[in-house]
Amino acid sequence: MPSYYQSTHSLSVAAPPEKIYQALTHWVERAAWRHGIGIEWEGVNQAFVGQKVRFKFKNLLFTYSFSFRVSGLEPPRRIYLEYIEKPLQGRGAIEINPEEGGCRVEFHWMKVEPAGLLSRLYFALGLGMWAHRTRTQETLRMLKQHFEKATD
Repeated sequence: MPSYYQSTHSLSVAAPPEKIYQALTHWVERAAWRHGIGIEWEGVNQAFVGQKVRFKFKNLLFTYSFSFRVSGLEPPRRIYLEYIEKPLQGRGAIEINPEEGGCRVEFHWMKVEPAGLLSRLYFALGLGMWAHRTRTQETLRMLKQHFEKATD
């Protein structure tokens, strides 16, 4: 079992980098298009370095949440995250790279470790990476749909 996990998931979105960055870093706006999760944050609605944010997922069996601290912002291209508290520790990033017709949005797990016995077991069984991949791809699809609806 690896001691940490890395991954990258990406999708092209037909929108300028400034609009994508806003959709990802303004928590009220993000909560409006990212269905299926609850988002709680400290301070103002717009992400700032040092801000603590918690995402909560609820299904029929259990509620799962993770927290991160915004560790860096490079508008409109990059957002850096540091996972804190259980069940995750480590670093992640979101990159917004312009391309023809819009941008490629990339979610990176640079080095993420499960924290705590249940989290380590969840990852050892392969469920942690499956859940991460599924939720990340779902978020990217919802982001893309958010901008497709805006142009209709």
